Amino acid sequence: MSCSTPGAYFNSVNNRYGISGADSVVRNLKCIWISHIHADHHAGLARILALRRDLLKGVEHEPIMVIGPEKVGEFLKEYIKLEDLDMLFLDCWSTTRSKWDNMEAEDSSLQPCLKKLKPSTPLDDITLLKHLRKVLGEAGLVRLISFPVVHCDDAFGVILESADRMNRREVVPGWKVVYSGDTRPCSEVIDASLGATILIHEATFEDGLVEEAIARNHSTIKEALEVGDSAGAYRVILTHFSQRYPKVPALDEVSMQRTCIAFDLMSVNLADLPVLPKVLPYLKLLFRNNG
Repeated sequence: MSCSTPGAYFNSVNNRYGISGADSVVRNLKCIWISHIHADHHAGLARILALRRDLLKGVEHEPIMVIGPEKVGEFLKEYIKLEDLDMLFLDCWSTTRSKWDNMEAEDSSLQPCLKKLKPSTPLDDITLLKHLRKVLGEAGLVRLISFPVVHCDDAFGVILESADRMNRREVVPGWKVVYSGDTRPCSEVIDASLGATILIHEATFEDGLVEEAIARNHSTIKEALEVGDSAGAYRVILTHFSQRYPKVPALDEVSMQRTCIAFDLMSVNLADLPVLPKVLPYLKLLFRNNG
């Protein structure tokens, strides 16, 4: 959801998986979602796509799907004049809830096969959305829903919804993860996060910097937590902290019962969500000299 500078991205992946493991991660990418056009969220995208293309040469595969705002699509359209990136682009506006509902109301049982298409083959949004549904299904997901947020023009958040599953003849409801993208607190994020299993919300500024947060269309820690409260999110993970401030924000005791913070290379097993907030005091200890 964020492809910042190429070096930063590849360093993170290499540190997490090792060099051979990092290649495997890139090779197996099926979909990339970009929230907005600012460079810290998309500058490394073309290099990632080019590496995936090179790693899959001679192997039958489908082009990767890139979902993003219109301007990201325009950037990629110009870039592929220099080299093919083996990708399909779908505008975020084509993955809103209403677009999904409209597609599923139609006869959409057939899944498109895109393995043998030439890169220049034009595809309509419905065909691309059907293909996205197939890609999501292979990952155990049923929908990827984009929604507008309050940041720059054409900025989005995203909802990921998993499929229900059976466990000992009982239906276990799927989970719902919401990522706010860069945004001010807004009704769109609250509505998207109603009953969310996890809300990942940006918290760029400390609580004493509300005016700066408003001026730059970002959120404070308190504002992000209030969005989670309003939506009834089970767990809130705070992210996108300004580098000028401590890595572990100060939280009150109530907030610490349902909150954690994101950091580089972090992954969370859904089974660990009940104990996730208990990690926070140890993170504070770990980063006590980074304030």
